[in-house]
Amino acid sequence: MLAGALARLGTPTGLVYWVARLHKNGRDGAIGSVLRLGLWPAAIASFAAALALLAAAPMFARPDLVRLLAVFIPASVAMEALLAATRGYRLMGPSVVIDKLGRTVAQLVGLGAIALAGRATAQWITLAWVLPYLPAAVAAGWYLLRRHRATRPDPGFPDRVSARAFWGFTAPRAAAGVAQLGLQRLDIIMVAALAGLGPAAVYTVATRFVIVGQMASGAVGQSVQPRAAAAMAVGEPASARALYQTSTAWIVSLTWPVYLAVGLLADWYLQLFGTEYAGGDARMVVWILVPAMMISSACGVVDSMLSMAGKTSWQLIDVSISLVVNVGLNLALIPSMGVVGAAIAWSAAVLVNNLVPLVQLWRTFGLHPFGVLTRRTLLAAGLGFGVLPLAAVPFGPLWTLAALAAAGLAWAVALLRYRTAI
Repeated sequence: MLAGALARLGTPTGLVYWVARLHKNGRDGAIGSVLRLGLWPAAIASFAAALALLAAAPMFARPDLVRLLAVFIPASVAMEALLAATRGYRLMGPSVVIDKLGRTVAQLVGLGAIALAGRATAQWITLAWVLPYLPAAVAAGWYLLRRHRATRPDPGFPDRVSARAFWGFTAPRAAAGVAQLGLQRLDIIMVAALAGLGPAAVYTVATRFVIVGQMASGAVGQSVQPRAAAAMAVGEPASARALYQTSTAWIVSLTWPVYLAVGLLADWYLQLFGTEYAGGDARMVVWILVPAMMISSACGVVDSMLSMAGKTSWQLIDVSISLVVNVGLNLALIPSMGVVGAAIAWSAAVLVNNLVPLVQLWRTFGLHPFGVLTRRTLLAAGLGFGVLPLAAVPFGPLWTLAALAAAGLAWAVALLRYRTAI
């Protein structure tokens, strides 16, 4: 994952930003220069990363798996970059069909076939996970080529984006992407190193609910990026503000019910992974992370909005500060507090990584996520999945579960009923 993040060189965000801006301003003739500036360096970097991993494979405990992963790094990087360019044209279909559905389903089918064939070895499982990246990259390239050729720029009026402009935006994003990956993954490694593998397993299980929120925020963020870049390009702050607030309402709608349900039924959630995980420390990890993740959701796609405003250098500084906070607190708290200290460290880093860019957006561009729709969503989700189920806690977990189920049903009906208004 780290090798792929390094090899992408920040090009997915850079391609979305530049393609969306150029297309919105009618400068389709310059998109070819952006594609060349972004795709070729990422391709070279991905092959270099693959070769480096192949050379370093003997240093790992399983060199055969490292070699297998290395071979498919170029396909992974190509898929991410090519699909990002299609999103710059405000097309979400290719990303959904090729990556979210096609690649994911192919991985599950491959794993199922391995299980049925009785060949569940590490090599076959790894191959089933990485192989779908290759056809996905080919499909993404084919679709982007068709879309790019359809624009047919006028050859009499050449237009291009300079390498300095493109990489001036993209290079900070490349470094920020690596720091972001460290912010998301480093805590588990530090728990394992400072407290042991047992606590690391408990911490990993207790934090799995966060992935649900990351999936929702990531999906909404991918949709928001090209539209935000286009609105910023033509000087439409009102459109950008409405987009930010509407997307935040959706993120809160999708994540707060999950976070609150996990917090109220922490023991049941932990027992899904085995009764040995439902301990006091794991429960505290959940309770510490839930409010931090709720605040993160309420900030919306603040990271995407800041980058689409052209401030990737600010984004790099913000993520770097958050990473320093995370590592520093982990080093200070894990030896004495174990997984609880790791949860405190990650929560603090998440708050810094969301609140600092929110202040920057609000003061510099007048952008914030707290419109009327967002406030109503926050209030309704807090009441339906927080206050009312909490009132049922004294009567037992079954009553709490029933209250959450009733709230979930009502919530689903409301989202379907008002989905065009949100």
